[in-house]
Amino acid sequence: MKSFGDRLRAARIAAGMTQEQLGFALGVTKSSVSAWENEREAPGFRLLPTLGTTLGRSLDELICGPATAQSGGVSVKEMAEVYVGNADERNLLVRYRALSPKRRQAVLELLKPAR
Repeated sequence: MKSFGDRLRAARIAAGMTQEQLGFALGVTKSSVSAWENEREAPGFRLLPTLGTTLGRSLDELICGPATAQSGGVSVKEMAEVYVGNADERNLLVRYRALSPKRRQAVLELLKPAR
């Protein structure tokens, strides 16, 4: 299993960013990003939401690794092979299915119509 530093490096490269560019986006130095990737340090809690957004990854994926479905190790992306209207809907479905049951319930509560 890959470490946080490995996942961070892979996500940064996949986003087409240098350590310097990521550091600039987060308001930290290139050295900080390097220290995170080499696991000499960890990013502060306040940076995590921006880190995930900047790299286009969920924090669960960055911190814990790729999610798999509970049934038979089928990946979340494979589970999303159902009809969806567009790429945005597909992305929402993939992200929803990657959530823990507790977080799914919280999302459903947010989507309930106001009374």
